[in-house]
Amino acid sequence: MADGGASGWLKHFPLLDDLRRASSGELAQDGIAGTITAILLIPQALAYALLAGLPPEVGLYASVLPVIVYALLGSSRVLAVGPVAVAAVMVSAALIPYAGDDPARYLSGALILSALSGAILLAMAALKLGWLTSFISHPVLSGFTTGAALFIVGTQLSSLSGIPVPRDAGSEGIVAALYAGRDQLDSETLAFGLGALLLLFAARAPLMNLLTRIGVKRETAGIVGRTAPLLLVIAATVLSAVFDAHGRWGVAVVGQIPHGLPGLSLHFLAEDGWLQLLAPAALIAVIGYVESISVAKALAFRRQEKVDPDRELLALGSTNIVAAIAGAMPVAGGFARSMVNYDAGARTQLAAVITALWVAMAAFLFTGLLAPLPKAVLAAIIVVAVWQLVDFKSLAHSWRYDRGDGAAQAATIVGVLVDGVEGGLMIGAGLSLLLFLYRTSRPHIAVVGQVGETEHFRNVLRHEVRTWPGLLLVRIDETLYFANAPRVESELQSHIVEARKPKDVVLVMSGVAYIDTSGLDVLEALETVLRQHSSRLHLAEVKGPVMDRLAGTDLLAALGPARVHLSAHDAVVAIRSAL
Repeated sequence: MADGGASGWLKHFPLLDDLRRASSGELAQDGIAGTITAILLIPQALAYALLAGLPPEVGLYASVLPVIVYALLGSSRVLAVGPVAVAAVMVSAALIPYAGDDPARYLSGALILSALSGAILLAMAALKLGWLTSFISHPVLSGFTTGAALFIVGTQLSSLSGIPVPRDAGSEGIVAALYAGRDQLDSETLAFGLGALLLLFAARAPLMNLLTRIGVKRETAGIVGRTAPLLLVIAATVLSAVFDAHGRWGVAVVGQIPHGLPGLSLHFLAEDGWLQLLAPAALIAVIGYVESISVAKALAFRRQEKVDPDRELLALGSTNIVAAIAGAMPVAGGFARSMVNYDAGARTQLAAVITALWVAMAAFLFTGLLAPLPKAVLAAIIVVAVWQLVDFKSLAHSWRYDRGDGAAQAATIVGVLVDGVEGGLMIGAGLSLLLFLYRTSRPHIAVVGQVGETEHFRNVLRHEVRTWPGLLLVRIDETLYFANAPRVESELQSHIVEARKPKDVVLVMSGVAYIDTSGLDVLEALETVLRQHSSRLHLAEVKGPVMDRLAGTDLLAALGPARVHLSAHDAVVAIRSAL
């Protein structure tokens, strides 16, 4: 009994249950994976905080306590939570009009965004609204991430070149500012930036291929490649300090970073602007959740594990609430870090806890050493990290398969670059929904007949089939609802007229998953008109949930059990037997 009670309690904290079942070997593997992920996370955390327009230490704060909270509550065993690039740029876009040039207001605004996004996710979890995120189609999401990645790359060109660009500049403004300030190009800053870019790109596939060719195991080569950002940060910091890059050449550097972690605080609750930041927070929450659940599901499928979408809403909501209290920016599951965590062999979220402990140690022991680090190096880390999100192959694939999806994806990319991340997402999602309504408002309706002596019925225009005088079988291949009800009614009437007053009309409903009131009105009107002309309406292959909704309607009462058939074949047999 006690063990059952313990198990019931542990189910609310998946990590504790996993630790109870884990072997010592799995725990050791988690330690290795957590350490490797921390090596990647520390420089990324600093970089993403700067991308959001926040002090670099805020990225470290977002990588400690929030990570531990998700580790306790999340259903994914390998999702690595922390600051992410897309959320960072959305935070920046929301805070620029809110805070202006006030650093204190900028920071408090970031905490408000964390709290609001967390509250929104918790509300969605309570109402089980995870399905709402399905309204962002894969092409639109891919277009959004591609457009956001390109925009993020553009925002880093100023740090890479030393040319000043207004913080609130859009894509066109960035290009214009870079061109207008081309005479201010700083060669030393550019050297740091380009050098970091070349080394980071070389540390990916080229270095791994070189190491494997000389006999190093591919797994070991991958680990070496992933240490490149941290090694680069150390080398660039030392180089900048030795040559006094900031004092001698004016290279922008990170500056003094406070030691340690801040105390927990609720002071942000007294700040104003909550309503102003509500809409951006909702978008940050939705995009962060979609990105997180997509990565979590993909990695869980590889190991034949399950991820609970509603549980993820609860975990990510709680994580962002804690992020606000811990003085951090909004967080989500990151693609690159999660892949590193997975490839390093993480078995449970203990790996994330170990990652958080390494980051906390770095915050207490090493942040004071990072003051000479050039911002151009962090900009290079951002560029290399987000470049893998640029996916024009997906755009080409969508365009080849479905021009509508391809157009929505392309419009999202352009929208993000022209109208900003929020506007671009709304354009893509809106266009995708309009395309859905257009497609479903023009359903495929086919007259069908029997294939040979089988029980299969197919389109008379595509197959050699058998039909019978006075009997019309029509298959509807779409849900019946208000947007397509007029067209369905018109096409059914046309087929009935062309069949020259058939005695029996069978609607094959195998493709109908739902019938709303408008669809029911069409069917009831059709039954009434046919009855007035001494014809009979039949239904066949009606799905169970649809049949449940029709129970008690005038339509079903008029048809009776004799005119509702299990299959099209049964309908034909019953009608011909009666004749």
